[in-house]
Amino acid sequence: MTDGRGVDHVLELIGGDNISRSAVALTSGGRIAQIGFMKGSEIVLSAVPMMLKRAIIQGISGGHRRVFEVMNRVIDEHGIKPVIDKVYAFEDARAAFGKMVVRFKSEVGS
Repeated sequence: MTDGRGVDHVLELIGGDNISRSAVALTSGGRIAQIGFMKGSEIVLSAVPMMLKRAIIQGISGGHRRVFEVMNRVIDEHGIKPVIDKVYAFEDARAAFGKMVVRFKSEVGS
C-alpha cells in the first residue's frame, strides 16, 4: 500500500505478536501508538526492526468512561461547538495540519 515506503503511524492494540507486524510496517522514524489491549498486556517484539527504524512506541490513554460522559454532558448543556476553519477532501489530507476535519464522502448540500 505504501510502495515499500512504510507507514508513519500505527494505532496498535497491544497483546501478543501483532505489534511485530506493526513494527515491520513502519517507515524510518515511524511511531506506534498503543491505544488499547487486544490479548492481554504483554507484547512479543524483536528489538531489531525498532532500532533500525528508530521507531517510537507511545502509550495513549483515553481516561475513564465516566469522565467522558460528564464531558459530553457539559458540551451538550453549553452548546459547545468546534471551530472549523476549513474542511479538506481526503485526497488533500497531506495539506491539512493542526485542527482539521477530513471529509471521506460527499455531504448532502455541500
